[in-house]
Amino acid sequence: MNHCACGVMAGIPDWLYYASIVIVMAISFVVLEVARFRSRPAGKGKTFELTNLPVVKYLIRSRWLQTAIQMLVVLAFGTIIFAGYYGNPLPGENIAPTLTWNIWWVGLIFLVLFFGKLWCYACPWDAVTNWLTRLTFSKVKKETLNLGWKWPRYLKNIYLATVLFVFLTWLELGYHVTMNPEATAGLGLLMLALVVVPGLLFEKKSFCRYGCLIGRVSGLYAMFSPIEVRKRSASICDGCRSADCLTGNDAGYPCPTSQYLKTMDSNTYCTMCAECFRTCPHDNVALNLRPFGRDLVAVSKPRKDEAYLALVLFSLTAFHGLTMTPNWKVLTQALQRWMNVGELTAFSVGMAACLAAPFLVYGLCVWLSGLAAGRDRQSFASLFIKYAYGVVPIALFYHLAHNVEHFFMESQKLVVLASDPFGYGWNVFGTAELRLGSILSLGTIWYIQVALIIIGHVFGIYIAHKHAHGWFKSRRSALTSQVPLIAMMIMFSVLSLWLIAQPMEMRTAM
Repeated sequence: MNHCACGVMAGIPDWLYYASIVIVMAISFVVLEVARFRSRPAGKGKTFELTNLPVVKYLIRSRWLQTAIQMLVVLAFGTIIFAGYYGNPLPGENIAPTLTWNIWWVGLIFLVLFFGKLWCYACPWDAVTNWLTRLTFSKVKKETLNLGWKWPRYLKNIYLATVLFVFLTWLELGYHVTMNPEATAGLGLLMLALVVVPGLLFEKKSFCRYGCLIGRVSGLYAMFSPIEVRKRSASICDGCRSADCLTGNDAGYPCPTSQYLKTMDSNTYCTMCAECFRTCPHDNVALNLRPFGRDLVAVSKPRKDEAYLALVLFSLTAFHGLTMTPNWKVLTQALQRWMNVGELTAFSVGMAACLAAPFLVYGLCVWLSGLAAGRDRQSFASLFIKYAYGVVPIALFYHLAHNVEHFFMESQKLVVLASDPFGYGWNVFGTAELRLGSILSLGTIWYIQVALIIIGHVFGIYIAHKHAHGWFKSRRSALTSQVPLIAMMIMFSVLSLWLIAQPMEMRTAM
């Protein structure tokens, strides 16, 4: 079955949906059974240093290469803004929605999966901020146009980024931004203002560290990525007294997010800006290839704000999928009649409920997990924070599964729009009249979606299992405490499968 002309794509067939549930449950019980006999502490795994390759090291250190890439991305961003405000208002005739939602937003999640925070390296909003504050494209300057204010102490967490993520999701879906070129451009300019204004006022890149919703979402997902920036030798860092990676020198700027290589052990707040590669006087910075999910398995300092964001990520990605199904329209119409309110109010109430539900289920299962541990139980607050990292791969891989359908079904519109990006009736490359089909068959996409959700489920259970055996003294307590969490992960994964089984509306009109 192919998607129909009305812009709705068919979900996975019933037989595949039920078969996938059986597979998820079988995998869960197999993992639990294996855990009875085998439990090893979480290891770091082997790494391969990519910067041992001279060409990789040269490219990373090249400031001009980064500037060139940023200029291309800024050009694409400028095209979106111009198209949004001055192009054809029909989303199917305007490149802004397609380039933003079908290419960038979809591609960003896949980019994070394989390359970590590489988006931050090319971020157009950060690039514009750098050019404004430094008044140069590539030179290193001691003085910058920055007031140097201290970031407020009460905001030295990622709650601001989490709130912004929820708020912009509400804007995006509540006002149907993906179907509106002008609103898409407006959202892009809002993001630019959110980065530029703090960049002019506060020291370093405080907003990137604490407030950027894109950076914090990709930062949590990047804990799963197989790419990392780390110190090459701990002993060299121990002997270093200048800490140039943190403070900068004549060769480069201070770390924008105040990461100190000597103690950095996670991808979350590293923006891969490459400044530490340029400033380290001992050539002690490495770009490594490592096993997937290593940061999530070996979390050294679990944080409450990261735990909340992990749950918000799952809640909002699931909510995003739900809003693109016919079920959401039925639900909001029922809320409108029951509460006697308008569409936006009903949407907001439904969104709040969808956001809260996974938190309640997760909280209940964590509480049961503590009870199941018996005398070896830990506090509810402690388990709530620690186990949340196991939700990250479930959220990430559902996010990927959701985006796979949009990418392979809709991204080919970019070929058509390249000839007429603003909807002016052009045909620059001779592709404006093409009518392209899906890149992959719908059946192939279904199998990819199911495989991704199962992979996320396996990693979620694996991470929870490794954490439990590191936290509980008794092996039996570690095992029994996992049972409610595995039940929760099964529920979350079944929800993900149910969502991809529903007919899905396109992000933009064909």
